[in-house]
Amino acid sequence: MTTPVAIPEMETLKRARGVGELERLLGTEFDVWVRSEEVWECLGAFHGQTYTDFLVSDRLETLWKSQQPSVEEIESGQCLVVIPKKDLSQRIAYALTCVVETDSPGVLLFAIEQSDLVNQHEEELERLREENTAFLRQVSEDFEELTFLRSMAEHLTLEDSNQGLTRLTDYTLSLLGQIVGVEHLYFLDSREGQPRVQAAWSETARDIPAFEAWQLEALTQDLSEVMGERPLVRNSIHVEDLGHRLQGIKELVIVPVSSTIAQLGWLLAINRSGRQAALCTEVSWKLSQHELGTREASLLCTAAAMLASHANNLSLLEERENLLVSVVRTLVSAVDSRDPYTCGHSERVALYAKRLAEEIGLADEECEKIYLTGLLHDLGKIGISDSVLKKCGPLSGEEFAEIQRHPDLGWAILQELEQFAYVLPGVLHHHERYDGKGYPDNLPGEETPLAGRLLAVVDSFDAMTSDRPYRAGMPLEKALEILGDGAGTQWDAQLVDKFLRILPDILEIRGSYRRPPLPTRKLAESES
Repeated sequence: MTTPVAIPEMETLKRARGVGELERLLGTEFDVWVRSEEVWECLGAFHGQTYTDFLVSDRLETLWKSQQPSVEEIESGQCLVVIPKKDLSQRIAYALTCVVETDSPGVLLFAIEQSDLVNQHEEELERLREENTAFLRQVSEDFEELTFLRSMAEHLTLEDSNQGLTRLTDYTLSLLGQIVGVEHLYFLDSREGQPRVQAAWSETARDIPAFEAWQLEALTQDLSEVMGERPLVRNSIHVEDLGHRLQGIKELVIVPVSSTIAQLGWLLAINRSGRQAALCTEVSWKLSQHELGTREASLLCTAAAMLASHANNLSLLEERENLLVSVVRTLVSAVDSRDPYTCGHSERVALYAKRLAEEIGLADEECEKIYLTGLLHDLGKIGISDSVLKKCGPLSGEEFAEIQRHPDLGWAILQELEQFAYVLPGVLHHHERYDGKGYPDNLPGEETPLAGRLLAVVDSFDAMTSDRPYRAGMPLEKALEILGDGAGTQWDAQLVDKFLRILPDILEIRGSYRRPPLPTRKLAESES
């Protein structure tokens, strides 16, 4: 069954198939006959119905099936021309008819057949052009997808421990939305139970969000209950289909972002991009240019798998870092337990060092490294004899020389552990002096690594203000005076200045610090 076609559309159809040139050649215009339910009907009659008696339906049907033009003499000097056509892309069967005054029907038929061959050749060229355009677009889309995957792979690195899931999804949506060809793209995080919008991208910048977060969250919750772990594609959506007072959603794709461990969230794409639809001029694309389908769902599933994989790696990395910190604290506890008078010194120094690192503008990751370096800076004291480490009076020259070995001992303990490589400069050089008279390497000025210069300031402050077996801690004013006098000789003057600026924060850390007690093992009932 053929749907009736409006006359203006048929005129466009005629012109698009090269009929106009034939009309100019014959000096007339064609009428348009359309086949509907095996009945032929004249939609556009430029010559009236004067020759309709000669167009018997079965004759026109035979000509249409043969697809051969026909010239029949109506009366002397007049011929009826019938040119059957079919347009597969429009699914239309039609015929063009006209009356031409001529005394040579055979010559006229030959001219029409030659013109038809030319038109067929042009149609074939047009079809090839459409196929080439479709092929080029497919190649372009494949290249965009490969570029996206390559870019994602470059960002899926664990070298930057701050590259969290939320940060990666922000980056992912900005690339993925354009490649998928949608108006809106969202990541909804469901790690805490209910889905929550964590990242969003829109085709055009808008001051007002296209949809309220609570609407998208409620919609995602509803869809997740019916889709399980499989992607869901919906087209031709009506307002009443969704609820939650959502308007403006015509198509959507939603895919789960999940690892083998847990459900992480959802990627939600809404509405085919108007720009993308406008590019789809090929005939074979016309029926789906306003729909979302397999290609879009496949791209979203790929992105979801990469996000889930990265989240799983981040979880493993976090476990490793937590284990690393636990090992560090165990080592520090081993050192502190040997000298009850210095318990908590390493952690206070680490906290001071981290705050000073923040003040001088180091990145968060570098501040964490400074913190761990502070925890480990005195690890080498584990190799110092108790008689020296716990001596209540002043040290002799030999005893002080033994104490001076602790930076090298700490370096020796840690240097074979690759994970601790970044702490080595601070551990080895936190007793260097700015004037080059420190130890172990007598490094002057900025030849001492930044971590060593920074720890030298905070380590000295805590040592001066803490109690020792042979003396009480200095008053704060005295310690600050010594720091000021030694700026530029014993310590880096700029770091001393920064330290004094954050003194209120340092004092707050010092006042609130409480060393956690060591756990006590409970005896089992059989041992009690």
